[in-house]
Amino acid sequence: MSAPSTTTPEQATTTQPGSIRGRAAGQWLRQHGMTTGLALILAYLVLYPLLRLQYLAMQDGGRAYIEAINLPDIAQTLLTTAALGIGSLIISLVLGTALAWFALRLPKRHAWMSIIPILPIVLPAVAVVVGWAFLLSPQVGFINIALRALPFIDVAAPEVGLPSGPLNIYSVPGIIIVTGLQLTPLVFLFLQGSLKQLNFETIEAASVAGASPTRAFFSVVLPMLRPALVYSAAFAMLLGLGQLTAPQFLGSREGIRVLATEVYRFGGTAPIDFALASAVASPLLIAGVLFIFIQRLLLRRDYRFVSTGTKGTSRPGKPSRFSAPLIAIYGLITIVLPFGAIILVSLVPYWTATITTFTLDNFTRAFSTPAIIDALWNSVSTSVAAIAIALPLGYLLTEILYRRRGNAFARGVIDVLVQIPLGVPAVVFGVGLLFVYTGNPFVLYGTPLLIVVTYVVLVIPFTVRMQLAARMAVGTSHEDAARASGAGVLRAHISVVIPMMRGALAGAGILAFVILTHEFAASVFVRSARTQVLGTLLYQEWTHGSYPMVATVSLIMSAVTAAGLIVAVRLGGKNTLDSL
Repeated sequence: MSAPSTTTPEQATTTQPGSIRGRAAGQWLRQHGMTTGLALILAYLVLYPLLRLQYLAMQDGGRAYIEAINLPDIAQTLLTTAALGIGSLIISLVLGTALAWFALRLPKRHAWMSIIPILPIVLPAVAVVVGWAFLLSPQVGFINIALRALPFIDVAAPEVGLPSGPLNIYSVPGIIIVTGLQLTPLVFLFLQGSLKQLNFETIEAASVAGASPTRAFFSVVLPMLRPALVYSAAFAMLLGLGQLTAPQFLGSREGIRVLATEVYRFGGTAPIDFALASAVASPLLIAGVLFIFIQRLLLRRDYRFVSTGTKGTSRPGKPSRFSAPLIAIYGLITIVLPFGAIILVSLVPYWTATITTFTLDNFTRAFSTPAIIDALWNSVSTSVAAIAIALPLGYLLTEILYRRRGNAFARGVIDVLVQIPLGVPAVVFGVGLLFVYTGNPFVLYGTPLLIVVTYVVLVIPFTVRMQLAARMAVGTSHEDAARASGAGVLRAHISVVIPMMRGALAGAGILAFVILTHEFAASVFVRSARTQVLGTLLYQEWTHGSYPMVATVSLIMSAVTAAGLIVAVRLGGKNTLDSL
C-alpha cells in the first residue's frame, strides 16, 4: 500500500510552473547556450571595437567627419588610395591568373615548381618591401646602380649629391607594383583551387572545334572561373585599398599618403585623435562591409558553378613549354632578387653605392641587443598564444556552423562575425582595439595580452575556414560510430574527429603563424615601447636609417617563419601544406 502524498494542492500549483520554467531554461541552455555565448564573445571581440569607433566619430555633431573632409590634400589621398587598389588589383589578377594556368600545365618533371607562386606568402611582407627598397632606391639601389652603368641608359648627373634613377621605388607606381606582387599569390591560390575542379572536357571540345589554346582559355576557361575571379578580385582590391606596409615604408619619405597611412597618422602617433582616425577609416570599413556582402551573395548559390568531369580530364591538354620558364622568372623577380639584396645589405657595415667589406657583425649585434631579443620573443610568444586560443575557438565555431546547432539567429550572427576580420582592413581593427583596450573595463595597452587579443581577432576567419573545409570532408559517420560505441561527445571529438583533421589543424596553425609573425598593420597600433614585435621593430630601425640592421631583422623574421613551417609539417604530416 503506497503512502499518501504530503503535497497539498496549493503547493503543487505553486511549484509546478517554477519547475517547468527551470527545466525549460536548462533545456534552452543545453541547446543554445554555447552558440549564444560564442556569438556574444565574437561580437565583443570583433564588432564592439568598430561600433565604438564609429560612435566616437559621430559625437559632437560629427566633428570628426567634418575635420576629415576638410583635411588638406584629402582628395589626393583618396585618389592615391584608389590608384593603389585598382593598380595592385590589375597586376595581381593578371599575374595570378597566368601563374595558376601555367602551374597546371607544368611538365611532370617540373611539377615541383607549382609551389613557387605560393612562396611569397610565407615571406615577411615588410622584408620583401625592404628588399625592393634596397634594389630600387634612386641613389644606392643595386638595380639602379647596374642600370646607370649601361651605356644606353642616360641619367643626368645632379649638381649636388649622388646620381639618381632611372627607377624610383619611393613613388606611387613603385608602391603599386610592390603591392600587386604581394597580392599575386593570394589570387593564385584562389584560382588554382578552382582550376583543379574544372571539367577540362569542354576545353578539349573547344580545341577539337578549331580553337587555339589562347582562344580556348579566353572563351572557355575564364568564363568558367567567373565566381573565383570575382571573389579574388574583390579580395585583392580590398587588401590593396587597406594596404599600410608598402605605403608607410616607401611613401612616407616622399609625403605619399593613402587612407591607411592617414589612419596611422591620427590613431597611431601622438597626439592621438581616435575620432578623426575613425572618420578617415570609414571608407575602408564600408569597402569591407561591401566585400562581405558580395561574398555572401556569391556563395549563397555556389552549387551553380560546380563542374564535374570524367576520369582522365584533370589536366588541360598537353603541358606547355612556356610554363616552367615563366614561373622561374616570377620566382627570380619576387623571391631571389629582393632577398638577395637583403642578404647583401645584412653583410655590410653600411648601405652605400660601393660595397668593399663584408662582415657578420650585424648578426652578432642583433643577437646581443636586448630590444631585438625581446621583440623576437614577443613575436613568437604572442603568435603561439593567439594560435592556442584561435584554433580551439575556431573548432567550436566550425562545429556550430557545420552541425547547424543552436539558435538560428545566433548561428547567423557567428557566420557574419567570422567573416568581418577578413573584410575589414587590419589598420581599422588596430586603431579600434587600441581605443577599446586603453580604457575601462579592460586596460591592456602596454601588455602582450593586447597583441594576443588583436592576433586572435585577425586569424579567426582563417582558422574557421580551413577547419570547416576539413570538417565537411571528414563528415559525421566516424563520429556517429564512436558515439554508438559508447563514447561521449568530448571523447568522440578528441579520439576520432580531431585526429582525422590533424593536417587541416596544422595547416591552419601554419597559416596563422605566418600571418601573425609577419603582421605589421595592426601591430604598429597596439605595440608599445615595452612590447615591440619584429615587424614594428624593423619599422623603427627603418625610420632611424639603420639599414644593415633592417636587413638583419628581416632575415631573422624569415628564419622564424621557416622554423614554424618545419614544426607544423612535423606535427601535421607531409601533406600539411596541401591544406593551405
